[in-house]
Amino acid sequence: MSGIDIAFTLISGVLGLFIGSFLNVLIYRIPNGEDFVRGRSHCPKCGHDLAALDLVPVFSFLALGRRCRYCKAPISGRYAFVELLTGGLFAISWILTRGISPWLALPLDAFCASALVALFILHDGHRPPKALYLVLAGFGVLVASWALFTW
Repeated sequence: MSGIDIAFTLISGVLGLFIGSFLNVLIYRIPNGEDFVRGRSHCPKCGHDLAALDLVPVFSFLALGRRCRYCKAPISGRYAFVELLTGGLFAISWILTRGISPWLALPLDAFCASALVALFILHDGHRPPKALYLVLAGFGVLVASWALFTW
């Protein structure tokens, strides 16, 4: 891999960490019927709104000792796991698509992100919204079509 490939892989991974943080919001709020667009991030235990420094993926989790800054309640390691998993998948999608078409990484990332949301909502014993399945199917067809016509 060239230097530029390594740089873009790292950029993709860091972007994935931040997207993973938003996926945590979706995974928590969709089953609870909460608005995920307008509402501020908050501690699920005490409800305190989180500051910007509390929201830095993985770093905040570790820096705060895996506890809420305000009520000291433990924070599930799953939040950091989802962020790291998303970052890893985004980096892998860049590596897999760089020789074909770097633009293929975007729908592949969207597919992976949608799949993670659906999987974790299912893992929690809830049913994902039907629209999420349509998003998965749409991005799946897009990725498969693109791969089929570019190889």
